[in-house]
Amino acid sequence: MALYRYFPNKEALIDASVDAAMGTPPQRSGPREGWRQEVKHWAYAKRAMLCSRPWLAELPFVAAPHGPNWLSWHEAFLQTIAETGLSPEDMMDMLSVVHAYVSGASDTAISLARALSRGISTDEWAKAVGADLCRAINDPRYPNLSAILTSQSGGISGVSPLPARGGKPRTMDESFDFGLERVLDGIERYIAGM
Repeated sequence: MALYRYFPNKEALIDASVDAAMGTPPQRSGPREGWRQEVKHWAYAKRAMLCSRPWLAELPFVAAPHGPNWLSWHEAFLQTIAETGLSPEDMMDMLSVVHAYVSGASDTAISLARALSRGISTDEWAKAVGADLCRAINDPRYPNLSAILTSQSGGISGVSPLPARGGKPRTMDESFDFGLERVLDGIERYIAGM
């Protein structure tokens, strides 16, 4: 109860806890690598942070935790694109786009991290997720999902709950990287058209 003396309410305490748990982004070591590669480093670091603390996604905070660590993640991202020629408002929009992709595309990896923290093995988790997905097969409510899960090149396997690509089961990193590359392609195209 002593902690509550330093915060106006429970929500403020939770927000401060979330900000503390986020930690700070890793510092760049070495020369700049170009905005695209640096954004990738940032995205993977943010995803690793979220996966290493799966309980963060479970906390019910009223407002986003706008503390110093939250701000440092923003600053680190903006530093990666500072030399692209984007306007300040475009830079903030790019931060929103990449952050939204990282958060959304990390849900499956966070689910696995949460399962591992509860003593569930990777194989058990993959089988459970795969079984959930397989309920869509031949169900008339999910014709598109069913077609993908049963296709020769993109079907689901017992090895990974992610549909295959080119007949080969994918890892979560491969799936994350595929989407991240498409997001970065869009940003690159936008920068080229300025």
